[in-house]
Amino acid sequence: MKNKRKNFGLHLLFVISSVFLFPQCKSIYSDAWIDKAESENYVARHECSFFQAGDKFIMFGGRESAKQLDIYDYKSNTWSTGGEAPKEFNHFQATFYKGFIWVIGSFKTNNFPREIPEENIWLYHPPTKKWIMGPSIPEDRRRGGAGLVVYEDKFYLIGGNTIGHDGGYVDWFDSYDPKTNTWTRLSSASQARDHFHAAIIGKTLYAAGGRHSGGEGGVFSPLVSTVDTYNFETKEWTTLENDLPTPRAAPGIMVFNRELLVMGGEGEQKGPAYKIVESYNPSTKSWSQKADMNHARHGSQAILSGNGIYIAAGSPNRGGGNQRNMEVYNEDSPKGEPIVSSEIIAPPKVLVQAGSKQKVVLENKGGNSASFISSVELLNDSSASFKVVSELNMTLLDLSEKVSIEIEHTGNNKSEKAELKITYNGAKAKYITLISD
Repeated sequence: MKNKRKNFGLHLLFVISSVFLFPQCKSIYSDAWIDKAESENYVARHECSFFQAGDKFIMFGGRESAKQLDIYDYKSNTWSTGGEAPKEFNHFQATFYKGFIWVIGSFKTNNFPREIPEENIWLYHPPTKKWIMGPSIPEDRRRGGAGLVVYEDKFYLIGGNTIGHDGGYVDWFDSYDPKTNTWTRLSSASQARDHFHAAIIGKTLYAAGGRHSGGEGGVFSPLVSTVDTYNFETKEWTTLENDLPTPRAAPGIMVFNRELLVMGGEGEQKGPAYKIVESYNPSTKSWSQKADMNHARHGSQAILSGNGIYIAAGSPNRGGGNQRNMEVYNEDSPKGEPIVSSEIIAPPKVLVQAGSKQKVVLENKGGNSASFISSVELLNDSSASFKVVSELNMTLLDLSEKVSIEIEHTGNNKSEKAELKITYNGAKAKYITLISD
């Protein structure tokens, strides 16, 4: 009995010491999947995106009813329909950033096997249910089936396929800066791949899974087992020493508990999709197997919310097929704040000295999100005596950020007028009267 008490005391002392001396040890979690019992009033689909925007989960795109947006309110456990997408987006990794949903690196048609890549970046503004056409993607960098991440306020697009499922897989790597509206080509990864998602742990990007669709092995092979990593500090690509244990295409990818989880996916052989979940630990540089999902699936996206990973939809088989079946890993405790649309504040009237330049200051405030300026244009300038010097078309204005538009009056006469129109967030507009003085 004394030994048992002594051992219990030592165990208790170890637990208490671990909590205080090693706070990271309190990230104990349940290695299990919870099958959600939510109302399944949404489109069963695959090759879609599923992500969190504020206090809602949103699913859209894919092979089935691609334009319809399905919105899940986890507080009421109900689904509803949002604004309709402008294209049949499919095979993409949508990303939520600064109050908008961003679609970069998607196919816009569902004509298998030669789906056509979308030409533009697109944004969806949940508060207004408006879609916004963003800047054009360089013609020779357009592709679908690519991975998309955000790091330090820039988007990074990895891999993808230029001709759907017919052999156009690429190893490209690009960045897009929404503040300056600039697209930059970066050094390519070691592997071409499509049908995959990417993720970031710390300062390292991970590209895991995927395949060469339409290559020598046909539509479903060869699979890519090599995991590419990109260090944002050194700006160099490397590969993991240990390959992905179970190569597969279109798995769900998510970072959880500082590990990279690869969930489900499809293999080369005809049959069911995978339920398997494998996890990479950067500290130990090793892979481990986690609990299988309740439902086999590929071609969907994972959400990290609260202390759980949520996944739904996807195909239960290699190739076609669809389902709903939302489930959550570890804990069903989603968290998020409602998105409140911001407003661009500007003076209603600005005097510009005849023959000179004047700055017009804009400020984004009043909500908790950024504002996207689609265009800045002059109206009612019959004398053509005003000119917009600054270029602010397709620019993201952060919350509480100020920016100046420089206006030039090119004439010599006073009392000439023009209207400056600023279109933002899809349907909103700000009008400023310009008067030469």
